[in-house]
Amino acid sequence: MKITELKKDLQQGKLQNVYLVTGKEEVFLKEIQEAFKSIMSEQEREMNFSSFDLEDDLLADMINEAISAPFFGERRLVFAQHPFFLTGEKAKNAIDQNPELLLRYLQNPTPSTILVIFAAYDKLDSRKKIVKELKKSATPIDAGQMEGPVLKSLINDDLKKAGYQIEPAALEMLINKTKSNYSLIVNQLEKLKLYALQTKTIDQAAVSALVPQSLEDNVFDLMTEILKKNVYKAEELYRQFLLQKIDPILLVAIIISQLRLLLQVKVLSQKGLSEASIAKNLRLNPYRVKYAYRDARNLNQQRLQEMYSDIVQLDYQIKSGQGDKELLFDLFIAKYA
Repeated sequence: MKITELKKDLQQGKLQNVYLVTGKEEVFLKEIQEAFKSIMSEQEREMNFSSFDLEDDLLADMINEAISAPFFGERRLVFAQHPFFLTGEKAKNAIDQNPELLLRYLQNPTPSTILVIFAAYDKLDSRKKIVKELKKSATPIDAGQMEGPVLKSLINDDLKKAGYQIEPAALEMLINKTKSNYSLIVNQLEKLKLYALQTKTIDQAAVSALVPQSLEDNVFDLMTEILKKNVYKAEELYRQFLLQKIDPILLVAIIISQLRLLLQVKVLSQKGLSEASIAKNLRLNPYRVKYAYRDARNLNQQRLQEMYSDIVQLDYQIKSGQGDKELLFDLFIAKYA
């Protein structure tokens, strides 16, 4: 279920007993929380709304709240945050929980209670009985990243409502720099709108100047200069990383990831797969694949493979203490640039 559908259902009084919210977009998560709170008056919320952080609060306490009758109201609203036991990982310093308690509640939920479980994780452990039951009995709500035309349309609509517009090239750059993270985009748009206060048009120059590149993008620039055999520019970028106290181990890890993606995209494109098919097969953001697809076309596959093999070996040398990490990375640049 999308957020627009949820809001429509809530306004029409079509309420379910249990909802499962997945996805990590902060803007959407806040929007969902406010949508649920809006079905109760301020006085009702004071009496009948509770939120539990399941890394710190006992699941048993949350269940007790959920089975309690509403006090001076028609319904009780309960939020369950950070249900780490739905994943395959153990949260640090989190208290032990008994998922069987939630499992039993799902089999017989309290009619007057709306339980909203916010599972803002990359992946739930589908092997677990509690996850299987939630997927079967809870109403799903998607708070994940949007992609492609849907994301562009939302950004354009947001700007239009505020009396602004954005040039297509600027929009592409904004989405790329923020890795399609709508929450980041919303934050960046605030200063972009101030910058374009007179013209009401956000151009590419504004995005280039005001929206910072991620570390991953900066490392990609370094890798690009190495591949172009521009040793002086590559060395200059590397020195800037060292001045910023960025560990070469982190640079190596990012380059390994980027080279792996370039190789995967190059091989799959040679097999005739489209950008969309590659993104689906690799389960990656389409924008990340789009730029890898563009860059991979002009790169020699054998050189990419050799470089990938050497950077993996470099990673092993650094982590096994076979030399000074800054010098080892410098030698890698010298070899390929």
